[in-house]
Amino acid sequence: MTNRVVYYGSPDNPRTRMAVDLAPDDIDFGVVDPELPWDERKRLLAETQTLILGGLALTTEEVEALPNLKLLQLMSAGYDRVDVPAVKELGVFVSNSSPQVAPAVSQHAIALMLMVLNRIVPGVEGARDGSWADTARSKPLFELMNRTVGIVGLGNIGTLVARRLIGFDCELVYADPRTIPAVVEQELNVRKLPFEELLAVSDVVTAHVPLYSGTTGLFNAAAFKAMKETAIFINTCRGPVHDEADLIAALESGEIAAAGLDVVEEEPTNLNNPLLHMDNVVLTPHMAGSTEERVERALLSSYDNARRVMRGETPTQQIDPLV
Repeated sequence: MTNRVVYYGSPDNPRTRMAVDLAPDDIDFGVVDPELPWDERKRLLAETQTLILGGLALTTEEVEALPNLKLLQLMSAGYDRVDVPAVKELGVFVSNSSPQVAPAVSQHAIALMLMVLNRIVPGVEGARDGSWADTARSKPLFELMNRTVGIVGLGNIGTLVARRLIGFDCELVYADPRTIPAVVEQELNVRKLPFEELLAVSDVVTAHVPLYSGTTGLFNAAAFKAMKETAIFINTCRGPVHDEADLIAALESGEIAAAGLDVVEEEPTNLNNPLLHMDNVVLTPHMAGSTEERVERALLSSYDNARRVMRGETPTQQIDPLV
């Protein structure tokens, strides 16, 4: 049996079960397990028009083998696992779920800021091991209020980070190669700066950029050297946006004060990764966008896009990849 709209994920995964539960009656919906042999997957996907990727990807060759495919719908904001230009050359649309992911990731980014500045993790450890507040207070604690936060990438996620930080009375600056409308800058009370200047003035630098050739290694030794010694670095987008060896060196030498990371270069990371054992690092396992609310939003939006494709319309949230 084949379906025109397919969720591509393990049948036992909770997200797959949610996809099934939320699938509307007006679309011909099914699930295909990515662990099946390719010949069987190819047969099951033969009539599929919209393929919803639950954190996985198809190769360009696999896409080319599916003659009825019209839309690759990503549940994520990032698109680095798909060769978007090549897929679009085949006449297949590629859309992401950036607006649906943004609330969850923006919340997590700010949570990392607070955890680093307030040394929440050492505080929890101190409460558990009996050292009480001594562990947390072995180094200074700081407030987020009134600090300068540099937002690198003012897209869907960066915009929500800015909006949420307004309540912390932060001075907000941003860097982005795109032109952001003046009305948006005024609404968010953000000021655009060149990347290097943003690094120099920010107490917190938070990365919200897609991963592509122009952002791979964007935060390298030169970038960390340009930052304040008291600055903290936050990355909730993709690990390769920072050069991990350079980040570790900057943290070890005191070139920057601390980091809050939801992503690393290789995931899951090796247990010997120094970032896991640094007192000035909070590291979470790429979980920022994993809220139940985000998954539901992304699924419902994906089904709406599938309907558009079935009606012969253009899907929303198409990716226009940077080079």
